[in-house]
Formats: sequence, structure tokens, C-alpha cells
Amino acid sequence: MKSQVAIDGPVASGKTVVGRAVSQDLKWKFLDTGVMYRAATRIVLDLGLSLNNNPRIIDALKRTTIELDDSADSEKILINGSDKTDTLRTPEIDRTVSIISKIPAVRKELVNQQRAIANRGPIVMVGRDIGSVVLPNAAVRLYLDARVEVRAQRRYREQSSFKTKMSLEQIKMDLEQRDRIDRERDDSPLEIHDFYTVLDTSSMALTEVVTMITDICKDNF
Repeated sequence: MKSQVAIDGPVASGKTVVGRAVSQDLKWKFLDTGVMYRAATRIVLDLGLSLNNNPRIIDALKRTTIELDDSADSEKILINGSDKTDTLRTPEIDRTVSIISKIPAVRKELVNQQRAIANRGPIVMVGRDIGSVVLPNAAVRLYLDARVEVRAQRRYREQSSFKTKMSLEQIKMDLEQRDRIDRERDDSPLEIHDFYTVLDTSSMALTEVVTMITDICKDNF
């Protein structure tokens, strides 16, 4: 689809900040699909459900609405109509989201919702399997990567507003574990496919990455 840009890659590779900036340049809608999986994780944690009880998790998600606020320039995530955006980036959710997101029925439900959002108009969407599964016909399919040490530093700096903070080494170990879960899951594992344009952002400034992607988009639209 000419009105779709898919950006995939591991956690803290810069997908969200880059995707947001590209969407602003294009004046398109932006969706970080990882936030939807964080919302699902928030629901599970708030209900105190066992992470091994897939039937109860799936039942809880079917009885709960997760929506993207459609207001102009809004990225708010609503759970049962309430804005829960500020509760979705905590160390507890960081540690748990990969476990929830590897459940096939969870992914199926959220992928359907993501495609419905994309059908509403031009969009830049970021995640782990956007180009491979969610929007396989997107005009531009990118894979952003970075060394785990660089990604750990980025995530460490994001902790300024957290009440509970993790050490740099803890974050690095957590990222390595999440990478392993994402790459080894049976349903839509994180992979670098031949159709991706791969960008290593380890030593690139944000403006460099955004300019490069915007140029790629101009060549394809």
C-alpha cells in the first residue's frame, strides 16, 4: 500500500522516535504497536493473572477494549475508554511484555486491530512484525537495528521519570532476554527478511535516520 510505512526492529533500536518523526514529516498517523502489547500486559498485571494461564489472559483481553485515540496528533491508548498511556512504560511491563506478546491468540487479536487502524488512512507503523505480518504490502518496509550496548544506554536514559530504576547492566541483560524471546517465539518471530531495507542506528543521529527514511519514502510514493 502506498500510504503505509512499516518499521520493525528490536526493542530500543529507535523505532518509536524515528517513526514518530517520519510520520510528522509526512503528516501521517503514527502507531507504535508495542504500546498495544504493553496495554495488554497492563491488563494482565492489574488483574493479577498468572503469566502461564493463557486461557484466562485471552478471555480477559476479549472482554477489554484497547483503542488508539483518534484525536489529531494523539498517541493515547485507551483501555476500556480510560487513558492509560502514562502507566504503560514501567520496569515491570518492560520485563513482562515479551511474555504476553508471544501468545499466538494475543497477537492475532491485536494484529486485526492494527490492520483496522491502518485502513483508516496513511500511517507509519512500528513494531516487530509490521512489514512481515501486519502490513506485508506496505510501500516501505524498514528494519532498524543497533548494538545491544547502545540500546541499553538509550533505555537507561529513558528511566528519568521512573520511581524504580534498573542499572545499566540489568537493562542490558533484560534486552538480551527480550531479544531472545522475540526471536525464538513460534508466532511471527523477529527476523531480518530480504525485503527489508536495514538501517543500523548505533552511530547515527536521529536527524540522519529520519532524513534517510524520508528520502526512501519520497522515492517510493
